[in-house]
Parts: sequence; C-alpha cells; structure tokens
Amino acid sequence: MLLLHNLNQDHPAIAQFDHGLIETLRTSTQFDVRVSAEYINVTNFENVPLYASDTARYLAMKYAHWQPEAVFADRAVTGLYTQYLREAFQGVPCFIAQDRGGEGVVAGSAFKTISWTTATSDIEKNLELIKRLRPGTNSVLVVLGASEEERRLADEITKAAAKYADRIACVSTSGLSHAALMGQVAAVPAEQAILYIRFALDSDGVSFVPAQVVRDIVGRAAAPVFVVAQHLIGEGAVGGYAASFELFGRRTALWMLDALDGREPSGEALAASINAYVFDQRALRRFGIREFVLPAGSTLLFQDNSLWGQYKWYVVSGVVLLLVETFLVLGLVVNRMRRRRAEAALVGLNATLEARVLERTRELHEANERLHEAKEELEALNSNLDQLSRTDSLTGLANRRHAEEALEEAVLRFGRYGAGQGSAVAMVDIDFFKRVNDEYGHEAGDDLLRGLARTMATEVRACDLVSRWGGEEFLLLLPGTGLDGAGRLLERIREGVGATRFDCRRGTESVTVSVTVTIGVSAIAPGDVLDDVVRRADAALYRGKEQGRNQIVLG
Repeated sequence: MLLLHNLNQDHPAIAQFDHGLIETLRTSTQFDVRVSAEYINVTNFENVPLYASDTARYLAMKYAHWQPEAVFADRAVTGLYTQYLREAFQGVPCFIAQDRGGEGVVAGSAFKTISWTTATSDIEKNLELIKRLRPGTNSVLVVLGASEEERRLADEITKAAAKYADRIACVSTSGLSHAALMGQVAAVPAEQAILYIRFALDSDGVSFVPAQVVRDIVGRAAAPVFVVAQHLIGEGAVGGYAASFELFGRRTALWMLDALDGREPSGEALAASINAYVFDQRALRRFGIREFVLPAGSTLLFQDNSLWGQYKWYVVSGVVLLLVETFLVLGLVVNRMRRRRAEAALVGLNATLEARVLERTRELHEANERLHEAKEELEALNSNLDQLSRTDSLTGLANRRHAEEALEEAVLRFGRYGAGQGSAVAMVDIDFFKRVNDEYGHEAGDDLLRGLARTMATEVRACDLVSRWGGEEFLLLLPGTGLDGAGRLLERIREGVGATRFDCRRGTESVTVSVTVTIGVSAIAPGDVLDDVVRRADAALYRGKEQGRNQIVLG
C-alpha cells in the first residue's frame, strides 16, 4: 500500500489519520499489508512550475522497483496523481479522499473515492453551537488560510454564513498573512468568538502546521476559540463539533479492505459520521460556559480530578508519615528490650567467651562453604538462563535473537576477512501451514514444527545453525558455503521434508501430516549488513511462493 499525502506527520491530523489507517489495515487476516508513505507538500510548492512533474518522475522511478498493489491519495495530491502518475501505476486501484458526497466508485475509472473534508453542515453546527453556548455572540472570526484546499473551504463557509447572516456576522481571514492574522485575533472582543477551520498557508505563501497556529491564536485571543478537528483540542481551544481523523483513518481502512476484496464498501466505512461534540472542560470554565448547556452526548476532556484525586497524595503522605513514626516507636521499644536482654546475656557470655569464639569460627567456615556452593549453583543457573534465552521453547532450536547474533557475526567476519569467510543464509517456510492448523488444530501444528526442526537439524553440518525465525519460518546459517553448496544441502532438506510423514496430535487422536517447504537462499556479499542478507533471502522465498512453492530459489 502506497500512501500519498500532501502534508507530513508533523501535522497531527495526518499522524492520527495514518495511525488509524495503518493499525486497521494490519488487523486484516486476509491481506498481508505493508505500507510506504510519501509526503509531497503540494501546498507549499503550488507556484513552483516543475515541482509536480519532477516529484511525479521521482515517485515513478522509485516505485518501479516496488510496485504497490494499491494507492491512497488525499485530495490535495489527486491532481498530481491523475496528471502524472496514473500511467506509472496502470491497473493499480487508487483510493482518493475527496469532497463529501463523492463516496463510492467513479464510473469508468480505476479510482475509488471517499470523503475527507469539512462540509457546510459541519460549519453550520459549529455556528449553531457558538450561539447556544454564548447567546450574546453576534460576530465570529473564521480562521482560514490561503492554500487551494482552504480556498475550497471558503465556499463552504460562505454557504454556512449565509444561513446565519441575520444572527451572526462571519469574518474570514483567508487573505491575511500570519502576522496580520495574529493582529486580527488579538482585536476580537472577549464577548465574540473565533472559529478555527484551517490555516496551512498564509497570503505570503508561508506554510504552517495548523495545530501550531491554534496554539498561537489561543495565546493571543481574549475570545473563546472553537475548532472543527479533535486533535486541536487541549491547547486552550474550547472544542466544538469536531472530526476525529484517527476514526476517519480506521473507517477508510475498512472501506479499502472491502474494495480490495471485491465487496461493496460497508455502511460504517462510508456513512457513519466522524464528528462529535468534544470540549475541553478547562477552557469551558475559563469562559464561564456551563456544562449543562452542552449538546446531549458531548464528550468532556481534561476534567478536574475528584476530591480524592486532588487530595489523595496529602492523605497518602500523612498515612505514610504516621506508619513511619509508628515503626520508629516500635523500633525504639524493640531495641530497648534487646539491649536489656543483651546486657543480661553478656554476664553469662564472659565466662564462656573462648568457646563461643571457636563456635562462631566453625559456623563462619560452614557459612563460607555454603556461600561457595550457592555461588556455583547461581553460575549454573545463569548459564542455563542464557541458554534458554537463545533457544526456541517450542522446537528446541536457536531462537531469532540467537540467529541474529550469529548472522551479525558472520557478516562482520566476511567484512574483515573477505570471501574466504563467506556464508549462505536460507529462509525456510512451510507451505500452506495455516491449513494444518485449520484442519488438525494448533497442537498438530506445534508437533509439525517440532518434527520439521528435527528433520532439518539432522541434515546440516555441526557448524551450521538452524533457527526458528518466527511462526512457520526457519533461518539456516551455513558458514563457509556458497550458493551452489547451499543449494545442494537445502535440496536434501527439501526432499527429506517432502518424503517425511510427520506424526501429529489432534486431540486424543494421532494423525500423520505431509508438507512441503519453500526455501529462499542468499549469500553474504561485500558491503552487506544483516538486513540486506535477510531481505534477499526473504525476497527469494517470496518468489518461490509466487512460482508455485516446494522449491529452492537463489537470491
């Protein structure tokens, strides 16, 4: 999956959207989703003639070697994609976030669209909210920047303002620089209000992170600031009818998974609102807004602690202090009693001091012997723990940590001594392992993994390392072996696995299971780091999967 964003993750809205999108995509049990993201910053370079074409040329070259199977583009990037990148990603479905009302599949094209915008209805609800919370408000400063997206939002604001023209005068800041905006914000009377929509680019062409602009406005404004996005709440803004970009990302992911699976997008993904009434309780109290006038179902953030929450540390500190004093008093009493007993015992000890010294000497010698035995036992336990930390508990093979350390050492040895210290690395994956778990159960799957581990361990040399890499994947490190020699050894393993019927448990029954393996092999090359060798072996493994499985592919 390739994500094409206009702005980068310094913008909280983008970070929250990506978080919701990627988390939901990776929960899919049907698709193995891997995500690459590009942040193109079209807004900041709208007036640079060759920026769009040069950027598209770079992206086409970059992803010619890693062809995505699906592309997501937000609205500001759509023009660049359709004009320059559409041919480079021929046949790849492109999911586009565009104006509300554009949901669904665009007829006769490979594009699928879903809305991501602040609509007229959202602005109307915030204007209505301002009048509800502060009935005396008759003027609202609507903060809006000068980017292409913000110029489009100006039309939505005009429509909403027209509906409330007889009740509220809406003044837009779309033609202002950042400095002029701050001056106008400071001039808004305390009894009026500010509605922040978006300010990513000012009239001088300087770009800004919208969340930072909110902080600047709150620091200058005497009037309450309302917002249309939830990630902007918490820096002093009152709140508002605001969108959750994380929720929008999650619903967009559900919609994309439906579309990739050939299903109609689900109702939740397309129809459900991502907006809710959300407020900062601290800001409400600052401006004297009572909570009972909020719309039903409103969410309050940053609520004051309860009485216990405010004073619990004083209570806990008092109790601790009391306990400490109690223990000190008890300690003094106990010490006094011990002193009296010691004085009485001292009279009797004087007569037998020499015998007691000899007795203590003997006891010290015995204690030293026990200490020595305990030390030896601890060293043995530490050695056993180190071995356990490097061993896979299911198969008894080396685990991934051990394998990575051994492979890192092999790469360093190759870099120091050259080709004479080369090694081959193989990634072994059980074909259709999921079917074994589905048909016979996970207990049978575990037995199969143990049996396969024994089979491979008997086929390799004493200097070779067989490890469990994860799940049904194994990694073999073959020191001093080139690709040809590794291929012959691995072919014996592949044939041996295919010819073996593994005894596995299914509840109280015993079943025999036959499987095959696909193996990807690579050799350590000059300049390699650990990830390079593993990546080539992994890529060879996936080529083997795509070519029909049950084979060895050299990488």
